[in-house]
Amino acid sequence: MGTGLMIKFWTPIVISILLTPVLVYAGVVSSGAGHGNYLFARILFPFTMLSTIVSNSITLPAIGVAVVQFPAYGLILGIATKRRRLRGIATSLLLIHVLAVGICLLLIRADFS
Repeated sequence: MGTGLMIKFWTPIVISILLTPVLVYAGVVSSGAGHGNYLFARILFPFTMLSTIVSNSITLPAIGVAVVQFPAYGLILGIATKRRRLRGIATSLLLIHVLAVGICLLLIRADFS
């Protein structure tokens, strides 16, 4: 793998790792210490928020899912870049995320508790 392709592989991974703490913070702020509307959390971390349907709370494993979600997206995009399938995989990833957000917004109440 050439240097340019290595950089393209690692770029989405590094960016997603760097953005994760900022996005987690936005999700936590949105929750208002349990008294907010969770809007950013539902948009940014729909898979974690969908887990509240079962548990009626945000559990430690669900927090783990939130923390690894964007680095996983970065890894998927890095692999897609390496395989020269970035456009298709990025579109699929976006559609899956948007679908999860839509379901989350329909099923999870703003206060969910």
